[in-house]
Amino acid sequence: MSNRVYLRSLELTDLNRIYQWHNDPELYATLTSSFHPVSLQTVEDWLKKKVQYSDKEINYAICLTDTSEHVGNIYMREIDYINRTGFLGAFVGRTEHRRKGYISEALLQVVEYAYGVLGLQRLYMHTFADNYPAITLLEKCGFKIEGKMRRHIFKNGEFKDVLILGMCECDYAELKKNAKG
Repeated sequence: MSNRVYLRSLELTDLNRIYQWHNDPELYATLTSSFHPVSLQTVEDWLKKKVQYSDKEINYAICLTDTSEHVGNIYMREIDYINRTGFLGAFVGRTEHRRKGYISEALLQVVEYAYGVLGLQRLYMHTFADNYPAITLLEKCGFKIEGKMRRHIFKNGEFKDVLILGMCECDYAELKKNAKG
């Protein structure tokens, strides 16, 4: 694995950048979240909650190792320590940083932490069924398509199918074993 990115906790100093991302309809076109413009105050209130400690979620900034530039966010939410599961989400904020493999590297760091430190057993994500780049990326990272929620999200005037992709700790152990050769 490359070390082109590192993860750090979100900080209140990330406010203006995150505000721009929350107001970028192009970014939200590929996310299952709905887009609507939000005020700086709304993002500030949201960020104040996300920087607080929680045993149910962890929110990270994805930063470039060589410049420390914050290029995206990755999070693990709905952490369930009884069933040992967590829901992941990630995005790269600025167009010029997309499709460079930063999400793959960040995902593998979060997966390593989830399985190695938190002792989770299964991680899962959602993506649109027609988001082929995301599906390809997730499968390369060891996620498997587990199901489809038909017509689950209403976006841009149409109902869209959403895939559930998951990875169990044993899948990750196998992926690491195969990577070592």
